[in-house]
Amino acid sequence: MLINLKTKIWLTICSIVLMFSFFTLFYFPRQQGNLLINNYNTEIQNLANTVALGVKIAITEQNFEGVQTAIEFVKGDPRLQFVSMLQYDTVWDAAHSNYQIKKTVFKTFPENEHPGPGIVSNDSVIIKIAPYVTNVMSGAIQLGFSTKAIITSKEKIRNTSLIVSSTVFFIGILIGLWLARNISVPVLALRDAANRVGEGDLNQKVKHIHHDEIGELGKAFNKMVDDLAKTRQELNEKNIQLSATVATLNNTLLELKNTHAQLIQSEKMASLGELTAGIAHEIQNPLNFVNNFSEVNIELIDEMLEELTKNNFIDTLAIANDIKENERKIKHHGKRADSIIKGMLEHSRASTGIKGPTDINLLADEYLRLAYHGLRAKEKSFNASLKTDYDPAVGNINIISQDIGRVILNLITNAFYAVAEKKKQVGEGYEPVVAVSTKKIGNKVFITVKDNGNGVPQKLIDKIFQPFFTTKPTGQGTGLGLSLSYDIVTKVHNGEIKVTTVEGEGAEFVIVLPV
Repeated sequence: MLINLKTKIWLTICSIVLMFSFFTLFYFPRQQGNLLINNYNTEIQNLANTVALGVKIAITEQNFEGVQTAIEFVKGDPRLQFVSMLQYDTVWDAAHSNYQIKKTVFKTFPENEHPGPGIVSNDSVIIKIAPYVTNVMSGAIQLGFSTKAIITSKEKIRNTSLIVSSTVFFIGILIGLWLARNISVPVLALRDAANRVGEGDLNQKVKHIHHDEIGELGKAFNKMVDDLAKTRQELNEKNIQLSATVATLNNTLLELKNTHAQLIQSEKMASLGELTAGIAHEIQNPLNFVNNFSEVNIELIDEMLEELTKNNFIDTLAIANDIKENERKIKHHGKRADSIIKGMLEHSRASTGIKGPTDINLLADEYLRLAYHGLRAKEKSFNASLKTDYDPAVGNINIISQDIGRVILNLITNAFYAVAEKKKQVGEGYEPVVAVSTKKIGNKVFITVKDNGNGVPQKLIDKIFQPFFTTKPTGQGTGLGLSLSYDIVTKVHNGEIKVTTVEGEGAEFVIVLPV
């Protein structure tokens, strides 16, 4: 159950008042009454002891007037009810073997009071006894004092406690009203205003401001509301500006996407350009064979026609077999040229995104030779040692051949670029080497491209797979090659691409593909 602030204030004040009232009405009067009675008993006992001492001295000296003087010591006290002088008598039994002491009243004051020796204290009188022993007689002084003064004092204490408790109760009511007016009411008003502000009404203000901490809180609240209203207005203006900015950013994003697509296509075309010269070199060989065998066949057909006119069917048959063999070779080299052209077309067209069985060894070897001849077509003086180590156990694996082909081509092209640059720097005495190898280990295939170029600086290792990052001079690279390669291997084929490099000694890139 939720208890509001006003209730808490009243509960606190009532608890304090009740505790104080209990103390003033019950505990304090009881304690004071007990203290009065204890002091009264002690005082009366002291008086009894004093009278008993005087009587003892008077009897010892046989000064019986002194006994009266000792008794008259207390006769002037207005609280005195009576004074009894008791005598202890020894009474023997008939056999004179046992005795007992009996108390008898020897003398009393006032004379008309005859309190017995067995009288005890009650609500109206307090009895105190002080014994004395002399060689003449033994006895005790018995005093009776009225409790009227004690009762009167107790009544005064109770009345005073009641007045104090009533005063405290009244003051508590006044304090409660004051606290409710100066604390509860402003706080509740502040709460209500805060709730309305929370609902969105920023016109709410605390109207009655007191000159205290709560008043300072009200001023702070009003300032907060003003600041919120100002902030809301600024936010509305910012939202309008932001909407316009978002529209602009959307247009910019669309342009960036188009530019990105164009850059990717540019990267593909750049790699295609790298292949063009190599493809031309590779396709020239089968075309030369086709041309040569075609010319030979023409000559053979002429010879065959001559032999036919001579009816020399045996030589004619031999020539026909030669023509057939040449046609088979023409067909073989034609298919080779066709295969090279198809590979170029596959590399240039967009990826189908469909995986299929691909001979990784053949793919790697073909792109190695095409990249090498492409570089030699641009730089006639460039030569490099090509080292290959293809694991026959790799066989065909299920990949997107166009995409993995681009990755292999990109890594090989970068390797040739690295060794060509180092050759320019070092000159004679340096032999460029590019090695491509494959290996099947378990259910994974490793494709390694290694060179002995300048390597990659360690500080750039974490950046080489980032889009648009390149170490090539401006205009010689888009910075997308390795980035696209990384995405193709890791995101499309669930593989890995690793790099190991020693600056000044070379770099090794490893493609890891699941079988």
